[in-house]
Amino acid sequence: MKISKILIVSVLLITLFAGMSSCSKSPKSLEELGVKVGDFVKINIPEGATLSNVADILEQKGIVDSSLAFRLYVQMEGKEKNIIPGEYEIVVGSTYESVLKTLMEGPPVLTYKIMIPEGFTMKQVSQRISENTKISKAQFDYYLNPGLYDYEFLGGVSSLEGFLFPKTYEILRDATAKDFIIMMLDQFKDETSSLELASLDPFNLSFYDVIKVASLIEREAYVDEERELISAVIYNRLKKDMLLQIDASVRYGIDKWDDDLTKSDLQSTDNLYNSYVYKGLPPTPICNPGLKSILAALDPADVDYLYYVITDPVNHTHSFTNSEQEFYDFQK
Repeated sequence: MKISKILIVSVLLITLFAGMSSCSKSPKSLEELGVKVGDFVKINIPEGATLSNVADILEQKGIVDSSLAFRLYVQMEGKEKNIIPGEYEIVVGSTYESVLKTLMEGPPVLTYKIMIPEGFTMKQVSQRISENTKISKAQFDYYLNPGLYDYEFLGGVSSLEGFLFPKTYEILRDATAKDFIIMMLDQFKDETSSLELASLDPFNLSFYDVIKVASLIEREAYVDEERELISAVIYNRLKKDMLLQIDASVRYGIDKWDDDLTKSDLQSTDNLYNSYVYKGLPPTPICNPGLKSILAALDPADVDYLYYVITDPVNHTHSFTNSEQEFYDFQK
């Protein structure tokens, strides 16, 4: 049986005259609850909660002064069926009107915003996700299995390295590890679906090979204008059946990115990514390249360079040459 509006108004007036016109309790009561006017208080309205349940939760958290008065107010407004369950943050001291309005609008959509930089490896992506979400590294790593995903560009690959497209992503907080990976793979598909391989026909490279080259460029180039030049060096050395001798590939194989490479590192035959020992491209990409590096891999500069070396350590820029002697001279 519905309470009449006259009765509701009467009760509310009695409440108001009793000195409880705001939603805040007396300072002592709020102190007992560990809150004060102006504080944001988190509450959870469970599925199936009745209006009485909701009003009690609000009173227990110190958001409203009286469960009964708030319940009668909502009934007077005819909005008892309009409250949406979920997690909220509501300010202590808000009016009944603003509290009801918040509960009718529904809980805020909570998202993660995570930046995946160009050149991050799968290991680094996994670490970034685990540090900024509730997803553990073990959970994320479990789903780094290309066999779990139906994308044409993953045909025959043994690793998702190279395909977790770098970008700043925003995703719901209840997203799973697989959701994150699908979002990155979808982005890779969107960014690369219109690219053409025709310019590389003489090299007889697959799309996967292009991503390997792009990953090498991503880790070797520090400035944009050198991407196509480094791309040219890679292709020129492949064409001449030369060792690529790219440090970044060696580092990937032994997971040694900060310390100097040793003579032993460069001579190791246990590391299939050792481009000082093994000819051709590495078994997989060595990182997840951005679009600029992928485009550079598809369109190398028209030069005959075979060597490059950093000659400006401050700006990380290289000098390029087709002369082995000049290459050694650059290093003096």
